[in-house]
Amino acid sequence: MMRLVLLPVLGAALPQHPDIIDLIEKSRSGNDIPCASLPAPLNAGCVKPDKKYELISKTQPGTQWMDHGGYCGSWAIQRNALAHGAWISQQQVRDHTHNAGGNDEEILAGNIDDALKNLKLKASGWDWKNSPAPQNTKTGYFKWLKKQLTTGNTVVWFIMWNGERYPIYNLTAPDGSYGHVEPVIGILSDHPLTDETVYDDDVVVHYNDAGTSVFYKTVESLPGNWSGPGYPGACQKRADIHHQCIGPYSFGWAIEGFLDEKEGLRASLNIQPGNSEPDTRTGSSPNTITGTLTVEGLTRGTKYDIYRWDSTQEAFTYSDDHKTSTFTAESNTFVFKDPKTFSSDSATYYRCVKASTNSVVV
Repeated sequence: MMRLVLLPVLGAALPQHPDIIDLIEKSRSGNDIPCASLPAPLNAGCVKPDKKYELISKTQPGTQWMDHGGYCGSWAIQRNALAHGAWISQQQVRDHTHNAGGNDEEILAGNIDDALKNLKLKASGWDWKNSPAPQNTKTGYFKWLKKQLTTGNTVVWFIMWNGERYPIYNLTAPDGSYGHVEPVIGILSDHPLTDETVYDDDVVVHYNDAGTSVFYKTVESLPGNWSGPGYPGACQKRADIHHQCIGPYSFGWAIEGFLDEKEGLRASLNIQPGNSEPDTRTGSSPNTITGTLTVEGLTRGTKYDIYRWDSTQEAFTYSDDHKTSTFTAESNTFVFKDPKTFSSDSATYYRCVKASTNSVVV
């Protein structure tokens, strides 16, 4: 979901901001240049700072679809899901929710809760409807955000563009006071991550949906202003902001795992190819994906089962038909490269659980 420029052929839209347009076009044409390799000050915000403590979830950057309003919300959910062990096509995300006032089922604040629930993703959102503004404070939204990231959750956040007028579409403010959706994957700090205090120099780690770069933003740099309907967002005039910020009405959904009654291990899914997904909405054929699952928090000598489901409807129905591997842990981590590929237009879920006939080797 981004501000729109009508395309006569697709009846769709591209993001308005020239930086994102340029980055997406370069990435899709094979000319993606990670910004960390650029000279200063162009690389401000994408050079990882040296901090004492960090927690960064295992997922992958890449490029969203740009048509039909922009698939940034679907893409952000997709990349969050990878950190928890699932691949969900961008179109699958839209297919699991309702129209909330954008381009068909484009992900907005009004339909993301249904999308996450219907995709069987366990999630909790920041209360943007009832929290007093400004919400983008160190005791408000950023305290919530830090708690989610230090817990190991990933976050879908909605940001404002500097100079873009809100609300978008015909939404009723404060809904629509955002112009882009991104995955937030980690946090860096000079303070122990058990410290819930939010510090100006705490660093939030995120992708921008437009290539292979990873971005690092201090909390101090994130807040922006907005004066209300019809007014533009006002982000701080600093090189490391990339023209985006968190507004006085703040939006975020933490992805905690799956809506599954069975307790499982934390697992992340790496996909190859991983940078982009063929855009089936504009007629591209899906490709095949090889998935590699990394399971953490295992107990040595304990037997585990890995299950795989190839649709949201089937997910978390435990039967031998869905069991894809059984192993006995030799360390606290196990890597499983699935010999069976899956289609990029699918929703494919993995789960690692203790084997039902489990025994511990002494």
